[in-house]
Amino acid sequence: MSDFIVAFESAYGSTQQYAEALAKRFGVKALSLDQARAELVGKTDARVVVLSFVHGPLNPGAKFIVDTELSGHRVALCTVGMTLDDVAQKKDGVAKSLGRKADQVTRFYLPGRLNYSELSTAHRSTMWTIVNMLKAKPFKNDNEKMMIDTFDKDVDRVDLSNLDAVEKWARS
Repeated sequence: MSDFIVAFESAYGSTQQYAEALAKRFGVKALSLDQARAELVGKTDARVVVLSFVHGPLNPGAKFIVDTELSGHRVALCTVGMTLDDVAQKKDGVAKSLGRKADQVTRFYLPGRLNYSELSTAHRSTMWTIVNMLKAKPFKNDNEKMMIDTFDKDVDRVDLSNLDAVEKWARS
């Protein structure tokens, strides 16, 4: 059977929580993106699952996939964020970030955790600006309403059962 490599980049912990839970299912250790890059040297048929947070256009996992030679490997990217699940799946925002590799990467979207009590000053200021801009909009979609309603609150939407689909993909 192929090797499983679970790689992640986490900003506030929910992506790491998912990565460690998935790695445990495969009997491997969750690796940082740099560790995974080194682990891939010499391997030709690994199942590579990359988990990454998304902050606006920033998705370190997508960048890792674009910048890393992954020929011969089955690759999935799990993006962890606060966008409502159906909106994230429909929008598939990471496809553009993957560029020419988008068709070679299976994509999953996982609900995350956003604890305002733990945010950096810069991230908190950015969220304040976004939410105030959204408040000024005359018509808001459900995702925008959720952002306004949850502003300055600790919200945990992590659901490890969402890893079932990722595991099924990796083992198939």
